Amino acid sequence: MNPQMLSFLRENAFFIAVLLILFAGFVLLRTKGTDVGTTSEFDALIGAGQPVIVEIFSNT
Repeated sequence: MNPQMLSFLRENAFFIAVLLILFAGFVLLRTKGTDVGTTSEFDALIGAGQPVIVEIFSNT
């Protein structure tokens, strides 16, 4: 690498590390989608006796 690039990385190492940590946290901790397509599948999922987190999303 050239000296300018090394200087940039050295000066901004903390900011770059914070961005990488935020990105990794987003990827690792985000809620994954499910394949529930009908209300009967949803009812079966929440009535199965296991704890369930229901996240409602509206795109309007």
